[in-house]
Amino acid sequence: MPYVEDGQMLERSRIRPLSEDRDIDFVITQAGGGRAHEDSDRKDTRNSDYLLGQSIIELKLLEDERLEKPETQAKIGSLFGALQPDRPVVVIDPTIIEFNDRHAYASIMQGPIKGVVRSARGQLKQSRREIGGGATTVLFVINNGFNALTHEELLDHVVRRARNDTDEIDGVVVAGCYLHGDGFDTFALWPIDYVLIREERPFSEFEALRSAWNKLADRHMTEFVRGEHGPAAAKEAQTDIVFEWEGRTFVKPATPIGAKSAFFGARRPRLHHLRFERVKHVALTVPRLSPAEYRRVRAALKDEPLLESLDTWNDHVGEALSYGTPLKPVVPVAVSRGGWEAWKRRNPGSSGLDSLRAAANVRYGVEASRLVHAAKELHSGTVVPQRYIAVVTELIGQDENNDVSRIGVCTGGDVEWIVLNARVPHFGALALAAAHALRLGLTNILWRHDLRYAWV
Repeated sequence: MPYVEDGQMLERSRIRPLSEDRDIDFVITQAGGGRAHEDSDRKDTRNSDYLLGQSIIELKLLEDERLEKPETQAKIGSLFGALQPDRPVVVIDPTIIEFNDRHAYASIMQGPIKGVVRSARGQLKQSRREIGGGATTVLFVINNGFNALTHEELLDHVVRRARNDTDEIDGVVVAGCYLHGDGFDTFALWPIDYVLIREERPFSEFEALRSAWNKLADRHMTEFVRGEHGPAAAKEAQTDIVFEWEGRTFVKPATPIGAKSAFFGARRPRLHHLRFERVKHVALTVPRLSPAEYRRVRAALKDEPLLESLDTWNDHVGEALSYGTPLKPVVPVAVSRGGWEAWKRRNPGSSGLDSLRAAANVRYGVEASRLVHAAKELHSGTVVPQRYIAVVTELIGQDENNDVSRIGVCTGGDVEWIVLNARVPHFGALALAAAHALRLGLTNILWRHDLRYAWV
């Protein structure tokens, strides 16, 4: 799986956001329309923007990201946090909401849309009064920065509000430019859809508008490919929306690109934060001495109180083990007098029990590394041992820092989970699994990725 070091993604493409004067005026003109009121800047009343055939069009550009608003984050955090109470990373997934909570979620996300419909109904009503009562009124909503909603979700919300909140809107058109990229592959989607609200007043000019919209897409993307938008363009390829609320991280994953990349292969790059400190410190070690090795080590460390007897040492080991936790287990590591002496020859500055503990750490590192490198992905056809350490990591969005793992002991198909809902990415989870494997005397680690919320 490719990663990008130091928390930096490959350079993402940026595109110029759409503007009313430069872009939507072009669309309306290409469709055969124009401004509804050439003297609108001198009028005291608020009117609609365009006239196309027999239809009055009011344009609304959605510029702001709803989930970046603190008040929205608090509402979303309260709603989804309650649904996933034990998770350090909460995925904002509307599909998991129970029926009773769907209205609450819709109400939160529809805030800007309610405002758009409320404003448009007055403007369309005023323009129809001035232009003629037989005109069709159309609300034209363009998603210019509200990435928390897909095109389909936005269309559904706009239609719902237009039907429920007013009688002044005869039809709804929703469009947008959705830029996707991974630093190598970049593409944009330009959907546009029309929904009839009032059967008696259809928007007969929609096909002309759609054709003009596609011309804008061609023009805009040609400028983009030529580099005319430049690195300072404000709109970048979609990314995860992430915020912190009450000590937890909330993630609305970016829309998966899908399809195999010609450059990266099956898995596209993700943010990787060089969190090696977490991998290095997944366990504590304590030297374990057999009766024979105890006698040999005791002969060299006669003055150490903890080595007064084998029982004394074993009591020390038992006490150390009691301090272990699922996320930082204490692992007893078998140490021999010969291995310890060899380590001291390579490290002459260390002596006493400290050197014995350091030798145990080194041996642990070797054994843990071997287990991590031997870990296998669990898939159809994998030969499964009777007992092994199971690792499941949920890949959440574009940033491995938000991945959640669980680790357990699998025996004959039954899993006893040791670690649940730990904010640990794949390689950290393997390292922690190796610690538990050594602690329990197991020799196999099998892992799999849960790709439900992955960006691949």
